[in-house]
Amino acid sequence: MKLLVFAGTTEGTDFVRKALSQGHAVTVSVATEYGADVLKEKLSSSPELTSPCEKNLFILHGRLSSEEIFSLAPHFDAIVDATHPYAAEVTRNLVSACETAFVPYYRLLRPSVEISYAKIHEFDSMESLVRALSQTEGNVFVSTGSRDLQAYTAVPDYARRLFVRVLPSTESIEKCRAAGFEPDHIIAMQGTFSAALNKSLFSEYDCHVLVTKESGSAGGFAEKIEAAQSLGMEVFALRPPAETNVSPDNVFSTAEDILSALSGNDLFGTLSDFLED
Repeated sequence: MKLLVFAGTTEGTDFVRKALSQGHAVTVSVATEYGADVLKEKLSSSPELTSPCEKNLFILHGRLSSEEIFSLAPHFDAIVDATHPYAAEVTRNLVSACETAFVPYYRLLRPSVEISYAKIHEFDSMESLVRALSQTEGNVFVSTGSRDLQAYTAVPDYARRLFVRVLPSTESIEKCRAAGFEPDHIIAMQGTFSAALNKSLFSEYDCHVLVTKESGSAGGFAEKIEAAQSLGMEVFALRPPAETNVSPDNVFSTAEDILSALSGNDLFGTLSDFLED
């Protein structure tokens, strides 16, 4: 089958690897060139992938507009949405494109992690989180990535108090600098991170508050909370947006589940086969 995979997570890379090993032709869309490099590195180290598998792989890098997604959709047998749980706009565009083009849509969504810690404060929006963060004192460790950095500029004395951990890509660093963060407040590292490393970083920067996304086990959420709890830190956690436009029947938690569903759908033919005849 010809699959279009939107990958932005560890689970996405895992799905691509397993789909290739089963003989599927996979086009992968990632947001940045850095993401493409990481994907290639991880796939190249997979022992089950051989040269013939790699010939079935094509990588697109760069954020696609809704129009570009709509134009691509009809040329594939199925679309797999393995984007980050917080990439709500991309998911909406993918669902809409699949409905319009009559292409099967599959959502690979990491399961949530239940954490019990008295000092966790949960928020449904970045705006409400920033308002609450503005009432705190002391240094803050921000691990929500580079996309929302401008929102933190509303926190009083943010450039002195906040330390931000982002991917070690040019784009991420530029966003940090554009938001007013000096180099000594930017921690550019590729995760995920152990609880021990998180604790070391939180202590090094004398942080009393951790800001994080509820990114599930694959996103290292539990390890961040474990480290924060060991230091008695307050935790401000941003909940993932509700995916109200995605049918529960289209949501899967493992690559194997999607590949099994794909093998069933393959028996009925696809729109792309019809278009190519």
